[in-house]
Amino acid sequence: MPAAPLPHLLFSLNLLYKPADKRLDRLTLTRRSATKPMSESDLLDDLQSPIVASPLPIPAAHEHYPITECYLGIGDQKLIPLTIDSKAVFDRYVNSADSLLADFSFSNNFIWMTRMSGFYQIFNDCFCLFSLNGDHLTMLLPPIGEPENQRQALAHCFDLMDFYNHRRRWSKVEYVSAHFAQLLEGDAQWLLEKLPPDYIYNTTDLIELKGNAYKSKRGEINQFLRLFPEHRLEPMRADHHDGIRDLLNTWLRDRLQPLSGTTLANFLASAELERQGIERMLEHFDALHLSGLCLIVNDKLEGFTFGERINADMASILFEKTNFSIPAAAQYLFREFCRSLADCRYINAGDDMGLENLQRVKMSYRPVMFGERYALRRVRY
Repeated sequence: MPAAPLPHLLFSLNLLYKPADKRLDRLTLTRRSATKPMSESDLLDDLQSPIVASPLPIPAAHEHYPITECYLGIGDQKLIPLTIDSKAVFDRYVNSADSLLADFSFSNNFIWMTRMSGFYQIFNDCFCLFSLNGDHLTMLLPPIGEPENQRQALAHCFDLMDFYNHRRRWSKVEYVSAHFAQLLEGDAQWLLEKLPPDYIYNTTDLIELKGNAYKSKRGEINQFLRLFPEHRLEPMRADHHDGIRDLLNTWLRDRLQPLSGTTLANFLASAELERQGIERMLEHFDALHLSGLCLIVNDKLEGFTFGERINADMASILFEKTNFSIPAAAQYLFREFCRSLADCRYINAGDDMGLENLQRVKMSYRPVMFGERYALRRVRY
């Protein structure tokens, strides 16, 4: 972690990683203001003697959940590391939240925490989810709880981020729903930045593909069925993992061929992050309560997809990959996975990341609504 200039901050770290997967196993982090530069001997003493955290007091909201003694300390506040065991308390808060966004899912946050550390705490009876990436502390979601508690919790979280971050402009909430944004209307201290929306579909539309709007989709699927009558679909199992990894390698080689320069570098970074997310998903598939479907063609895995039920009415599709050399495999697998989610009224297929190609594909399936998303910053103090 890059150190901030000494006149402002002083970090003391003790990190121990598990060799197998580099996950954070123990972290003690303390911070204090430094009103004047430290002497070299004082600095060396401090860096070589990390301050060991005192036992973490268990917040009332966690009285039935085991709490690790490792934490991120910011002043006198303690943020708890987010692990797979945090899902129960996250779900307890988010199940009462009114949001259509795929971002408001434990899985959709947890699987991407391969290059960052996640932390949380309960402030003002709201679940507050933080992300530490290098020396930047942000919130992934706004405080989740009752509306009358959220504004106070939000202000407190921004105070923590401002205290931790070397520059206040680094403090932000990555994803805010339109419903939460309404709570801040008329308050000039908050700045909302519009993000690409989530695409939300009627599940029945995606299964039946009726009418002229879906004529090309039906034609593509019929082509696949004619070419590969011996295909089969299998629910995700542990023995599919190697086939998924092989397909990812094939997919990556195909995508790399036309790329060069900056486009290639950006794609490689994005592809590696996605690969790590898929690996994490495979590792915690059962604990995350995910659904998965694999497409087998000529006894070889040529497609896979993952998703989950966000609530009783909404499912979310997290990943889908198919072999480009198998015509219409993507369209067929998408429809069949939607069949497995038929008990949900809507399906959220995520955002388009601002990519014109992806926007065109998602629009071709005729979304019935969009999940508006914003980033949030504080501009007045």
